[in-house]
Amino acid sequence: MRCLAAAEELSAYCGVIFTCGKTLWAFDVVIWFRSDWHSNGSVDPAMQLGGKRRRGAPDPATTLSILTAAIGIFSLVITCLAAPAARAIEELVTEEDISDLLIPQMESHGKAEGRQWAVVPQLGYGPDTGPVVGVKFTHRNLLRTGITLDVDATYAALNNQQSHGIKIMQPHLFGDRFLITAYGKVRYDPEREFFGLGNNDRGPDPASTHAYQDMFGVLALGWRLLPRVSLNFSVMFREVDIRHGDQRDDCGGLVPCPFTQDPASEGGFAGMPGVNGGKSNPLSLSLVWNDRDDITHPTRGWLVLVKASHTDKALWSNFEFTRVVGDAGYLYPWFDKRLVTGARLDGVWMDGPSGELPFWELTDLGGADSLRGFFPRRFAGKKRLLINLEARGLLKEFDFFNLWHVKLDGVLFGETGRVFLDSTEINHEFHAARPDIHYVSHLQYSYGGGLRIALSSALIARIDVGFSEEEQGLVYLTFGETF
Repeated sequence: MRCLAAAEELSAYCGVIFTCGKTLWAFDVVIWFRSDWHSNGSVDPAMQLGGKRRRGAPDPATTLSILTAAIGIFSLVITCLAAPAARAIEELVTEEDISDLLIPQMESHGKAEGRQWAVVPQLGYGPDTGPVVGVKFTHRNLLRTGITLDVDATYAALNNQQSHGIKIMQPHLFGDRFLITAYGKVRYDPEREFFGLGNNDRGPDPASTHAYQDMFGVLALGWRLLPRVSLNFSVMFREVDIRHGDQRDDCGGLVPCPFTQDPASEGGFAGMPGVNGGKSNPLSLSLVWNDRDDITHPTRGWLVLVKASHTDKALWSNFEFTRVVGDAGYLYPWFDKRLVTGARLDGVWMDGPSGELPFWELTDLGGADSLRGFFPRRFAGKKRLLINLEARGLLKEFDFFNLWHVKLDGVLFGETGRVFLDSTEINHEFHAARPDIHYVSHLQYSYGGGLRIALSSALIARIDVGFSEEEQGLVYLTFGETF
């Protein structure tokens, strides 16, 4: 009924909401009954009805239904439904947040366009979570102090995954020369998939599963060398707990699916560093340069992030390793900014003494912010190379009930990359070799399309559907641009 009261320019758009609202139910049915489709079109009978983990890999016809339903879901975002929070490459979450603080507030041309807050219920979906519900609040000028506050809580009812986080950021200390950010998060997954290490061909089925609980906090202090350049120091506390958790019925022929903590004779990886969890408390130094023109709807400019981290026993950590991350993305506008093309190059190097690098700290590929045609955390290694290409076109912009100025964009993307970890390291350092996991040397590729919705200066939500030779139609509903 809310649509009927909207302004005239919204009438056609609201028709999409009602039309696709019917498709939304069909979409839910498709994912529920066909979530374990493999790229060859086969279905695992054990998972066809009532399987706990639902994988999004339907055939092309079903993928078309997913795309249509995605438009309906995306339309529902406008009526105060949004997706679960996720933000860029995990190793660079704090640096991404700092980069937002370096962008000056743009001059607004109306109350809705200049609104700096949003509070929305969340309705999301991910291949590893299934449907997600929750709430998100973001304010980029809390009580007119310049403080950014972001509170986020989500729950995946079908598999009991939980995530709760809070961020507080102040960019205006000592005459805008310094900034500070604090970020804390707790997340739990009773059945996290593990696909083995290295650039392997194990997928689409995992090699094992385990319960995973991750609690961490990050405090960062930044010094603005220039208005758009910040040198940052951060300290992080992280504690991971790994247990058996819920057991999956089948893992690509292994019945039942082994737990990651099981001995090798039972298909597990009991000798792998970090298999029982532990503490990792790295100190980091980073450099952030952001000369883009907007936070929620950037159309031009560079975003460059460089970060070096180290932890050892002297920092009350159970492990010892060093990690260096570099990430550079560039956007270029065409046709009066109605079309934006972008490219990103990302790389990671990390190393440590043998047996001192936990597998859950390895750099990974796959998921909403890297190779979207592969399952989250599909590949894990000591080194990573990633290239993303995107084209984003403005579809429509309007004021929604004088609350937010909304911009809708369609997106096409292609990406390639791989992780690096040789078989000798996997066998002797990580004790994670298994006869059914084979290693390949080629790059991995994925491609797809999606939608973006920017709500004034507050936040941006997105839907992406990714494809690869391993998966056909993985759907992600999340927050934030990819790069």
